[in-house]
Amino acid sequence: MPIQLLDDRLISQIAAGEVVERPASIIKELVENSLDAGASRIGVDVEEGGLRRILIEDDGCGVPADQLSLAVARHATSKIDSLDALEAVSSLGFRGEALASIASVAELTLTSRVAGADRAYAISPHIDSQPRPAAGAPGTRVEVRELFARIPARRKFLRAPATEFKHIRHAFNQLALSRFDVGFTLRHGGVESAALAACSNDDNRKQRAAHVLGREFDDHAVAVDESAAGMRLTGWIATPGFSRGQADRQYSFVNGRPIRDKVFNHAVRLAYRDLLHNQRHPAYVLYLTLDPRQVDVNAHPAKAEVRFRQSRLVHDFVFRSVSRALAAVEARPHEARTVDLTATPGRVEESAHSRPMTPRGLNFNAPPSRPGVTETAASYRFQQPPSPSASAASAATPRVSNEPDAVRQHASEPANEAGETPPLGYAIGQLHDIYILAQNAEGLVLVDMHAAHERVLYEQLKAEFSAGRIQCKRLLVPESLSLSESEAAMVENRADVLAEVGFELDRSGPTSAMLRGVPALLADRDYLAVARDVIAELDGGPRGADAVRDILDDILADMGCKAAVKAGRRLTLAEMNALLRDMEHTDRAGHCNHGRPSWVSVDRAGLDRLFMRGQ
Repeated sequence: MPIQLLDDRLISQIAAGEVVERPASIIKELVENSLDAGASRIGVDVEEGGLRRILIEDDGCGVPADQLSLAVARHATSKIDSLDALEAVSSLGFRGEALASIASVAELTLTSRVAGADRAYAISPHIDSQPRPAAGAPGTRVEVRELFARIPARRKFLRAPATEFKHIRHAFNQLALSRFDVGFTLRHGGVESAALAACSNDDNRKQRAAHVLGREFDDHAVAVDESAAGMRLTGWIATPGFSRGQADRQYSFVNGRPIRDKVFNHAVRLAYRDLLHNQRHPAYVLYLTLDPRQVDVNAHPAKAEVRFRQSRLVHDFVFRSVSRALAAVEARPHEARTVDLTATPGRVEESAHSRPMTPRGLNFNAPPSRPGVTETAASYRFQQPPSPSASAASAATPRVSNEPDAVRQHASEPANEAGETPPLGYAIGQLHDIYILAQNAEGLVLVDMHAAHERVLYEQLKAEFSAGRIQCKRLLVPESLSLSESEAAMVENRADVLAEVGFELDRSGPTSAMLRGVPALLADRDYLAVARDVIAELDGGPRGADAVRDILDDILADMGCKAAVKAGRRLTLAEMNALLRDMEHTDRAGHCNHGRPSWVSVDRAGLDRLFMRGQ
């Protein structure tokens, strides 16, 4: 065809494709207009997932009758008037495209009344171009009907009403979290789905965040409030125990604008790197405030993405702020929130018990933490019966040693001259060869020995890696590994990276390599499986410096997991106490490498409630 000018209607419909993707896009644009108009109350009412009808009502400043025609025209706005204003824009909507784009793909009616006016006026671009008198309270009302009705090709790409409403709910949640001083309501098919009152204090704001992210978020939320270099980061992050299998509880805002930004998200993810692995995602609601001139909000047609002028500075600031908040919560004692202390103890159910594993030697490379407490104290622990034929009653009964009182009471003795008991106390036994029971000054401490040892080893490996001191133990007989061509090439090209984590590997053929040395921690473990995993991760991962560091951290975490003491191992009291002392001197010891809690505590008051003492 020859080159020709497109007519205005087609131009508007093409432009609408960038703004109006689905009903949720319309709600985002219209609610942002309401927020810019200074509304204190915004109502959203939809039918059939927004396909049939969308209604947005607010009590904002309204649009004067003589400007209604301009409001629905393309590229007409009251929010910017120059390039300088665009570079420092602080309003949410500023392009003057939303109403015009929506009107080109649906039936739109805009009704508005300014304060002091005796009546409202309305305009429907699909019917006429001039406003008409109408009934309405001060504020603005926008009604959108039959989305894409005149464009069947676009409408068929929309999903079922239930799916579209899920997208609407997500957009609504984002907007509700962006402005705590505004009340929001959402109705679907005449049924109220959400009613959020304006928040007056921090507690109300946190409750709104918990309403959006789930009640459990409130229990795990940690406040963030950091300032530096003209930037401020506030909001809440969840402890690793609230991690998710997908990134569906992540809300980030820049100068009050909901955004998706790789720099921001990567910084948060990096702060959780040592706490979350295996595709787990953190949950957070974070607000970054900075000079509007330092961020380009005009980088995406739907204004969902931004571009920072100094992205490295922003990245480092967000990373350090979140890291400090996580370090603070990891440093304080963990409460046993998951322990129901009001439950009535039930009877012991009969069940079969597996034969305990044969104990093997274990060395934590630390001396016994208490003078006079030796390996002979190991008989004081909870043990399972030696065979499945033992009775259920005896299986549930702890075996207590006949040691002298001086040994059995060691848990309550002072740890130092100041008479202080360590935060995690002293071990008094082992439960089901999985958990360590310890007594501290406040009450009972319950430790998942594998999770705790895993974290201790991981932090040791990180320190050794940073210092270039991960020990490699050479194998007496080298092992041959069968690899793919790309893996074999990676072994040849990145032998130095493999050596940094303790693996000595040489390429021995087009699809093979010789394993000559392994990390000392894995010498008595299944190091072949770990070596294959390491090779696969390095071969399949990205090549950037940050990406390689992420992969190496995952490798170190896996090595710590493989080398950690496993469930079923019986430890001596000296070994248990050595682990407790190591935990107290280990960063992030409250969680394992996968985000699970490594220990919980129950204070004396909780124990008294359990047994109704003093009631």
